[in-house]
Amino acid sequence: MKLVVIDGNSIVNRAFYGVRALTAGDGTPTNAIFGFLNIYLKLIADEKPDALCVTFDRKEPTFRHLKYDGYKAQRKAMPEELSAQMPVLKEVLDAMNVPRYELAGWEADDLIGTIAAACEAGGWECVAVTGDKDSFQLIGPGTSVRHVKTRMGQTETVLYDTERFEQEYGFAPPVMVDLKALMGDSSDNIPGVPGVGEKTAMDLLHKYGSLEGVYGAIDSPEIKEGVRKKLAAGRESAEMSYDLATIRRDAPIDFDPEANRVREPDNDALYAIFRRLEFTKLTERFGLKPPADAVARAGAEEKAYTDTECRGPEDLQAMLDEARKAGTVTAVLTDGGTLCVIAGDRRYTASPETPGCEEALRGLFGPEIRKNGYELKDLHRRLLERGIEAEGWSFDCALAAYLLAPTDSAYPLDGLCARYLGRPVSLGAPSDGQMSLLDERDEDEDARRTAAAVDQLVPVLGEKLEQEGLDGLLRDVEMPLCAVLAEMEHTGFLADREALKRFGELLAGRISELENLIYDLAGERFNINSPKQLGHILFDKLLLPPPKKTKTGYSTGADVLEKLYDRHAVIPAVLEYRQYTKLKSTYADGLSAVIADDGRIHTKFQMTVTATGRLSSVEPNLQNIPVRTELGGELRKMFIAGPGNVLVDADYSQIELRLLAHISGDEAMRRAFIDGEDIHAVTASQVLGIPLEQVTKQQRSHAKAVNFGIVYGISAFSLAQDIHVSVAEARAYMESYLEKYSGVREYMKRVVEQAKKDGYVSSLYGRRRALPELASHDRNLRAFGERVALNMPIQGTAADVMKIAMIRVDRALKKSGLRARLLLQVHDELIVECPEDEAERTAEILSEEMRNAAELSVPLPVEAKWGKSWYEAK
Repeated sequence: MKLVVIDGNSIVNRAFYGVRALTAGDGTPTNAIFGFLNIYLKLIADEKPDALCVTFDRKEPTFRHLKYDGYKAQRKAMPEELSAQMPVLKEVLDAMNVPRYELAGWEADDLIGTIAAACEAGGWECVAVTGDKDSFQLIGPGTSVRHVKTRMGQTETVLYDTERFEQEYGFAPPVMVDLKALMGDSSDNIPGVPGVGEKTAMDLLHKYGSLEGVYGAIDSPEIKEGVRKKLAAGRESAEMSYDLATIRRDAPIDFDPEANRVREPDNDALYAIFRRLEFTKLTERFGLKPPADAVARAGAEEKAYTDTECRGPEDLQAMLDEARKAGTVTAVLTDGGTLCVIAGDRRYTASPETPGCEEALRGLFGPEIRKNGYELKDLHRRLLERGIEAEGWSFDCALAAYLLAPTDSAYPLDGLCARYLGRPVSLGAPSDGQMSLLDERDEDEDARRTAAAVDQLVPVLGEKLEQEGLDGLLRDVEMPLCAVLAEMEHTGFLADREALKRFGELLAGRISELENLIYDLAGERFNINSPKQLGHILFDKLLLPPPKKTKTGYSTGADVLEKLYDRHAVIPAVLEYRQYTKLKSTYADGLSAVIADDGRIHTKFQMTVTATGRLSSVEPNLQNIPVRTELGGELRKMFIAGPGNVLVDADYSQIELRLLAHISGDEAMRRAFIDGEDIHAVTASQVLGIPLEQVTKQQRSHAKAVNFGIVYGISAFSLAQDIHVSVAEARAYMESYLEKYSGVREYMKRVVEQAKKDGYVSSLYGRRRALPELASHDRNLRAFGERVALNMPIQGTAADVMKIAMIRVDRALKKSGLRARLLLQVHDELIVECPEDEAERTAEILSEEMRNAAELSVPLPVEAKWGKSWYEAK
């Protein structure tokens, strides 16, 4: 029989620092609980224990504190974000029916020692799970330690038994106490022998076996004089440290391994807690089901459908007749081509081989029938690939869920069902790639269940959108944009394959030259891409001033190298080498690999990724082509118009600053834009108190950094780094800026206060972002929340304006009868491909529709140009 005992405080600490900050909708921090439970599930899978329990420390002083005042004295108080999670974690463990032990005056380690002793006495195997090495001393016959490390959300565990421990340390596990007695333990503030470090302590124990053996041989000539003196002077400290480091195995707890047998969790209690904490995936992983009364309260009972499997044109026609009668239907089209339609309480399924299916698709996806679905942009693109231009979209569950919770990492249907219907539902492979129950079902069943989920989610999500004033944003912006983006993805951007190949060859030649130069400057060949080897060359061999050394070696990041730019010729060479290798791998090679058979690159636009509402581009990311470098310009030459066509490029000028002027109402800033002044020069003039004509290029550059920095909630420290001045100078500049632009200062104060009151911020179009961070006890989290409160209304509104502009441009181009078509959106820029003889009219439409996408109190100018390549048009 095997019992696993978890060191609760140790594991929850590692989870807290290893998992990014997470909060439930009510503001409760959850990252430590989330991380703990994931470690717990991995342990259960790895160890398959018969019994399990958790131990915790208590706040009261222990006998060790009474023995030594300095014991753990240097430890900082538990962060409030973690402290707030401890009672919730214990509530979770109770609902999981996991016994937990804690005892005033005793540490969790002592309880683990006592539990291990009870297991050994009862013939049980004991596995202690901890992130600390203190418990290594307990390793012996029947007891092992699983040591846990968590970094960036990734958990690693190593199982130590006697053999593994002795291989690593060279002595028996109980001697771990002797080691700490000699070297001390900074985490617990155990003093050890002053001046004796880990290496010396290990050497002594390898020679003399124990603390007693070391002091028995203190006069041996093999012990260096300096070490002998330290040992003699620190003997009393060593003996006290030995006592402090020893884990007791006789804590007064009544422990019976049998009473800790693994039991099923209390489904209803744990389900309620997980739902409150918004642990959707964990709800499924624990196999929890909603209590019957919860399902009833949510109004989410399974809806019954009358199923029809369409076998031919007659069945498909009946489906279309029912769809027209219903007016609005739920429609699902799988990647494999299976169609499922719900009209009222009737559910129709058709395989792609069904006779007449193609004609039915054209009828169903016309404008006459309104359709609800899930990730409709992708469905629209699949239809375009079949030559069907779909219309009549009504509701998209993924977009609705995104508007309601824009900071979620994904919106899988099973998760949406658990959150909004009160029941987890397996609907296929979730977005995180985990397997689910549906992997073994056929595609027809998958389509039916997916359609049923969408059908039942739509009214619930629709009501929530109305309650939060987001229904108009879905209806007027996000839904119409689905078709626009699908067409852009389907069209693709023509790439010059041969030019990309030549560009890659040019880069490869320069990379080879730089490699040889770096080897000459370093005096040897080495792996330039290895931070460890590069760090050795720069800081050990060339003796450049090193940054702080980490456990893995010297940092060789760009920030470190840029500070050393003028110290040695190898630094510029390495930075240039990195630039060229990234350009070659990411762009020259990467883009060449994704050119489709039609010669075009078909990126994918993501609508539900950024919290501000901005679109992102993946597979490949065409929004990340370098702009300001000469080589980036070369890359843009590779994106071209088709024969007889040109590219028209139009972008907004300083849209975020113009929105700041409009939203803040600052008169000085508004006047500068209305008068057509250079806003950055005006800012320098205002802040520095000098005539506009006397503003230098550098002064304008500094003002530009402040203008854009204010939008992003920049700190004085960050501004100082950006414009290369002291923090005091940067702070003074910012204060002077806010004096001159008092309307901006008032806006910044007003928006943060309102966000604290409401718990969220909004764009001008109602797009929301919840800000539980503003209620945090952690100063850094609060500061983050305040920065988001400042910039989200600006960035979110800019995203909304661009989306509205795309819809307007698409409609205007189609209405005009021009053959122009949208290709790409990059931040504040739109790119259209059109015949050469339509370039001027297309540019006019782009400019007009983008300019009129928003009514502001300041102008919203747009500049449009055209050329044969993206480079020429830009």
